[in-house]
Amino acid sequence: MRDFITCLEFLTRLRFTNRTEWHDDDFSRSVPYFPLVGLVMGLFMGAVNYGLLYLHTPNLMRAVLLVLAELLIIGALMYDGFMDTSDGVFSARDRERMLEIMKDSHVGSNAVIALVCLVLLKVAAYTSLAPHKLTYAFVALFVCTRTFMVSYIVNYPYARKTGIGHMFKAYAKPAYTYIAFGLCIALVYACGLPYLYTAVGTFIICQGIAQFLKGQLGGLTGDTYGFLTECGVVIYLMLATYLV
Repeated sequence: MRDFITCLEFLTRLRFTNRTEWHDDDFSRSVPYFPLVGLVMGLFMGAVNYGLLYLHTPNLMRAVLLVLAELLIIGALMYDGFMDTSDGVFSARDRERMLEIMKDSHVGSNAVIALVCLVLLKVAAYTSLAPHKLTYAFVALFVCTRTFMVSYIVNYPYARKTGIGHMFKAYAKPAYTYIAFGLCIALVYACGLPYLYTAVGTFIICQGIAQFLKGQLGGLTGDTYGFLTECGVVIYLMLATYLV
């Protein structure tokens, strides 16, 4: 339970403890619980979507409120990584300079443009998917995108010697991948086969993006985990408009 709470508190804005000290192995042991944290996120977003539908909220307003709900409860950690990676990778600099830009706290034009595109794609997908299907899609997409993070952590080299992402990587075991993906398949299958097919397609595309980032940076970082996760969310939603 402690490891699950560690994972939940890191990946969302929810807080159940007052811990101020963390160790690398605390984060590493929490890795297999990523799918379950994704389930919590998906159930929350699905409940918000259902509640807005019950109130007969207009589609565009519902979509914007869903984005706000995600930011308020789940948080902007993945958005931060998405923006930092966009600034670095799209800067067309050498590898070391890209990593420096990603570490810089200042926000560049690439990050702003990428964020605007990300939010617009989410809003467009939320209004394009049938409302009742979106509720199930939320559960499936948050479970699978957080599960994919386990693959990035365990199976890809880390591009830096230190960092938050390195704490997850340090003691993570290969078996964590099998545990996480086993949970993911069971949870997504419970939503329906089309949602599982969509997850498979999303995984394949995200692995291609991960390979691209590895080639650019020499590995992945905590920021790229966020970038890949947000890309996965949008890719899942876009595929779902055709497959579910």
